[in-house]
Amino acid sequence: MNNSLSELDAWLTGSDLQDDVGPDDGYWLAGFDADRQVVLVKLGPYQKLYLRPKQFTRRFYHTLYSLPVESWSFRRQIKLFEDFCTLDLALDLRFQATFDYVLKNAELLPDINAHIRSVYAALVDDAVNLELQGLADGAWLNTGLADAEKRIAQRINELLSKQQIQCLAVCTLSAGFAEFPDVQLGRDAVYVNVLKKTFELNQTKNLELSRQQRLIEEEEIHEKRQQLEHLRRMIDLEQQMQALEAEKQRRLAEDRFEQLAQQLAIEKRLHAEQLQHDTELQEMRFESELISQEKRQARQRIAESRQLSDQLAHRALLHEQEVLAELRMRQRAQTLMQEHDLAEPTGGEHGEA
Repeated sequence: MNNSLSELDAWLTGSDLQDDVGPDDGYWLAGFDADRQVVLVKLGPYQKLYLRPKQFTRRFYHTLYSLPVESWSFRRQIKLFEDFCTLDLALDLRFQATFDYVLKNAELLPDINAHIRSVYAALVDDAVNLELQGLADGAWLNTGLADAEKRIAQRINELLSKQQIQCLAVCTLSAGFAEFPDVQLGRDAVYVNVLKKTFELNQTKNLELSRQQRLIEEEEIHEKRQQLEHLRRMIDLEQQMQALEAEKQRRLAEDRFEQLAQQLAIEKRLHAEQLQHDTELQEMRFESELISQEKRQARQRIAESRQLSDQLAHRALLHEQEVLAELRMRQRAQTLMQEHDLAEPTGGEHGEA
């Protein structure tokens, strides 16, 4: 127990952070190179990128890009135990892009460090959050935060080194208690244990309240689910009714279409019959007119024939009358001649005497 308290004292006073870190403490060697530069050779379409050698003479087709070691500060504050404890995190990074990383991102050479910040800020944030979540169990109250600091720094170092980025991360965590700001963990261990026990009791009470609240919320969720299920059934019923109504309207439309088609067919048939009737009437009218015309022509021919017959009869009568007159004249002339002939011999006899 005394050993635990001494470790807590060292954790709070910062005496556990020493400059001479031994090989067993997992010290991370970044391997920075303050003079690291890359040379871009560009002659027409030809391009080549390589590290600047020690013996180097710059030509007009050379462009030098420095790969400086840059600092990156990351700050975070979290609340634990229902805001009873405040943890402040200070993460200081120094990083430098390697030549392998530059080869993969050659187009970003002028702003390579800014690119690293923008790309890996979210990953660094996720790594820090992952480690900070493990502090919620409160085990560090007895062991201190040094291990957590080392784990966070190690995780960040490994994260960036896997991306060919040299990195050295230093993490510092400090704890503060809101209700008792003068209490120092380790130096006032009794108060810390009392506070911890009180917190545990409050936490148990809060957990029970949370459980009851969760049951109430689950009941409300269950009721809402039932309401949603009822609403879903009503929606399904409404959709079915709408589908039935749509089917009814579709059938009515089909019936109306069929009726219209039948009506159109009847009208077409009646129109055809009317046309045929009109054609037949016209033919009958034409035939009647033709018959009437033929009758008129026949009557005209008969009349003309009768007129011709009458003319011929009249001519025959006139001819007969002429013949009779001529015969009468001839007969009278013959009679007169006979009478004359009878008178001539008597006169001769008188002369001879």
